[in-house]
Amino acid sequence: MLTLGLVIPAPVTAAEEATDKPNVILIYSDDHGWADLGAQGSDADIRTPHLDQLAKDGIRFTKGYVSAPQCVPSRAGVITGRYQQRFGVEDNLKVPLPLAELTIAERLKPAGYVSGQVGKWHLEPTPRSDGKRDAAGEFAYLPGAQGFDAYYCGPMNSFVASHDLKGNRLAKAPQRLSDPRFRCVWQTDAAISFVERHRAQPFFLYLAYYTPHVPLESPEPWFSRTPAHLPKERRQALAMIAAMDDGIGRLRARLRELGLEQRTLLFFIGDNGAPLKDGAWNGSLNTPLIGEKGMLTDGGVRTPFVAAWPGRLPAGVRYERPVIALDVAATAVTLAGLPHDPALDGVNLMPFLTGEKTGAPHDVLFWRWRSQAAVRDDRWKLIWLGSQKFLFDLESAEGEGKNRLAEQPEVAARLERQLLAWNATLPPPGLPRELNAQDQIFFDAHVTKTGATVSKRGANAEKGGSRKAAKAKAAAAAGPGVEGWVGRNCTLALAGGALRVSPDGAGARSGFITQTGLSVAGPVTLALKLRAPQDARVSLAWRTEGERDFVPEHVAAIDVAGREGWQEIAVPAAASGKVIHVRVQFVAGLPVEIARLELRGAGGAGTRVWDFSAASPRQP
Repeated sequence: MLTLGLVIPAPVTAAEEATDKPNVILIYSDDHGWADLGAQGSDADIRTPHLDQLAKDGIRFTKGYVSAPQCVPSRAGVITGRYQQRFGVEDNLKVPLPLAELTIAERLKPAGYVSGQVGKWHLEPTPRSDGKRDAAGEFAYLPGAQGFDAYYCGPMNSFVASHDLKGNRLAKAPQRLSDPRFRCVWQTDAAISFVERHRAQPFFLYLAYYTPHVPLESPEPWFSRTPAHLPKERRQALAMIAAMDDGIGRLRARLRELGLEQRTLLFFIGDNGAPLKDGAWNGSLNTPLIGEKGMLTDGGVRTPFVAAWPGRLPAGVRYERPVIALDVAATAVTLAGLPHDPALDGVNLMPFLTGEKTGAPHDVLFWRWRSQAAVRDDRWKLIWLGSQKFLFDLESAEGEGKNRLAEQPEVAARLERQLLAWNATLPPPGLPRELNAQDQIFFDAHVTKTGATVSKRGANAEKGGSRKAAKAKAAAAAGPGVEGWVGRNCTLALAGGALRVSPDGAGARSGFITQTGLSVAGPVTLALKLRAPQDARVSLAWRTEGERDFVPEHVAAIDVAGREGWQEIAVPAAASGKVIHVRVQFVAGLPVEIARLELRGAGGAGTRVWDFSAASPRQP
């Protein structure tokens, strides 16, 4: 593969870009690690022939980044072209995407574009999010309200749609449809149907495959083609990625048949790195990058990133300057002939990719997520973890395996000034200083163990880098449990014959309590005797035996009216199998008091009861 600058087509002028409005397709994979693109050459087991061909036909970005190491904020960033912190969608609980924010679909509409969305959206309120559902109903924040003319919105086999898969407009759209086939198959069909309907006009298609995100599956014929000696999770990830890869091959073939290939700019990007052993492994790999989903090291935010536009972009090129998913929106807007909007944080990549401009598209890239913040330039990356600091030379052999803070204080000071200046433009402007326990676990597992060291200011947080010690630190940071219940984003205390669940900071109103080690036969019912002075939404999320992580479909919730006295509520959950782990979330309702909590199993099997009115008072 060539390095950009050796062989390129003639530069595309601004006038040509303004008059020739290309189709734009953005394909976003899910929890897809850096290694799992065959063209990367990182893992011999991965097979992605169609994505590899896309890279041969276009540009593979070796330093392609996303704006967050987690699904929701990454998607909010790419679909708006703006750092998602600017409008408050900083993590998975900070939804919905505000309707006032302009998506790529809304930005392209004045230029005559029609837009379609397929697959995972994940920008609407959920039972576990901080935002409440709009009075307009469950569809108020879905793609139809954000500029998309057609949509098939859903990650699995149930989805909300404006059209059926044959392209017919539904009479009472939106409607909830279902398809029993593996999710990538129907998602590809929906994408092709959209392209066929709109071949005669410029279109924008956002195809968000829910792969290889859990729940893991073993789709055929792809699973049987994976190496039998690998762990089951790895084989499932390879099979799911292969199904997506085949779908991309089908889509590109149809573009060629319709004569659209040379009129279409196609991006393929992963939404964040793969979760590994300290997350909930989905079988994908980030090799050789350090870290995983949930971290601002490259393993969390550097992903597969490819672009192709036959005849307009050079082919077979490896581009080695840092770019970010935010650039998709700015590039699409310019190609549509629209004026530049300074509110966009990305840049138009076209002149850099065609050789019209030299140098890097960005001087620096920024991140802020949970208790982490980071900035990188062409060579260096500075990461803050709470009050700890790490400086990495990304061009060195050690990369993020060695902290250079003591060696390069001037570099660190320069990057810190840039990070603080960027952060001052965000609401709220303060960098995260309160350490998140899970973030410390991640860094102890992936950074501390590699030999990287932290500044003296945070050195005491690094001691005991084993996973056992990290878990102990996490438990201490989360606060003590009460009868096995542990609070997240909240504090627990026994007082007055009740378990009191309180917000853990000024302005906080949401949090959840969690319990593991269960064995309750589904379906289950959560029964609570509680006192909630203000309106709240109480949800039950569950994980069953054999599942490595919570999934969006495994949530049941009810709304509770605020009142001073005790009330009893029940939340039925259609769990199948044996429930081993639950989270009880209180959205916008803290503080609450719980006198009694029951998790009732089918026929009473495994039912658990916690009577806090009989427990001894204990303060955290």
